[in-house]
Amino acid sequence: MNGAEFFMRYSGYRLLPRELVTGDAVDDANTVMSISLPQYTGKFLRLSSCWMVITPHGVATSFKAVLSAGFDIAIDRKTAILAALKSGEPCMLLALGKRTMTARDLFVTYHPMAARECSQGHTKTYDATKEKSWTS
Repeated sequence: MNGAEFFMRYSGYRLLPRELVTGDAVDDANTVMSISLPQYTGKFLRLSSCWMVITPHGVATSFKAVLSAGFDIAIDRKTAILAALKSGEPCMLLALGKRTMTARDLFVTYHPMAARECSQGHTKTYDATKEKSWTS
């Protein structure tokens, strides 16, 4: 499964309005990243200036997504990343800035020794097992 498919299956399709769904994961991911999305505050904002940790079992984020999306917004970033990496399941670590991300910026992490943090046009790959938080 590529990054766009992973993102859309476990996160994006919870955010994308049904009338905008094409069924093509790359096109749909690009749409989710570029449109204003409803927040539980009643406002509409793009996915920007936030973080997301996506796993097959849930999404933790600082984005104030509508409650019906089922995202965990009560957990801090470091805890979410550590839990995802230690789960043994694939995950996606996103650091969204002001610029719009695209589907080509999405990569899946399959092992904590090659954790990939994705941002606009850049991916940082690191060995999470060497971080102090891994053993604590």
